[in-house]
Amino acid sequence: MKRSLMHLATNALMVIVAAALLEAPATATKPPSDTPVASTIDGLGVDTVPTLRIQSDQAGSYRNSSSLQSILQAAVGDWVLDTLNFNSSPQRKVLVDLRDPVPGSGPNGGAPTAAFAYQLVRARFIEQCSVYGIDMRTIPGGSTVYCPLVVAFDDAGGVRYRITMRADNFSEVNLTQVACVTTDANSKCNQWKIEPSAVQPNGERKNVAKLLKVSTRPNQADQDMGDFYLSFTIHLTNP
Repeated sequence: MKRSLMHLATNALMVIVAAALLEAPATATKPPSDTPVASTIDGLGVDTVPTLRIQSDQAGSYRNSSSLQSILQAAVGDWVLDTLNFNSSPQRKVLVDLRDPVPGSGPNGGAPTAAFAYQLVRARFIEQCSVYGIDMRTIPGGSTVYCPLVVAFDDAGGVRYRITMRADNFSEVNLTQVACVTTDANSKCNQWKIEPSAVQPNGERKNVAKLLKVSTRPNQADQDMGDFYLSFTIHLTNP
């Protein structure tokens, strides 16, 4: 009799535990989130000193909002500044200046073909440090790493172009240098400076970058427009 009662009690306890487990809410793992950053692109406008071929629209820092994206990606830590894929107001732009071509860098050794001389455009920047296994959030303070920068933009007529400094795709282009300026209390980088890594023979710090006209047809290669020298200084801060 005693053994039967113990058996019943054990079974009842198991039923209660099982019911509690079924009723307990599942604990979902919260996915990692992007890190908003303020992106500041130096420059005082066209034909000012110092000569910078990529500048802001003179409307201040770019801050993550409903009208643009300015983040470090959650998964890999790459920096993204995107005003190209947002239609909300205000629509921010960047200045792209293509008046410094690399002679003989066009197809068949010809002159490169610029999309325009200079223009304010909606653009998407991505600093692809993850291509080299680097997470911008974990760069040690005071250190500098070298990463490819890619900038996509539409001209005034809606034609899509891409500026690439992916040296793994085009051997003649230069990587950018990304410096961690300061770190937070947890030794995570929270301020960065992005500049060209190349200093040309005339002493100017400017990168060689490839200009591509993006194909509008599937399975068709982008059109090589040639190479251009680009100078720029970009600051990122978190927060």
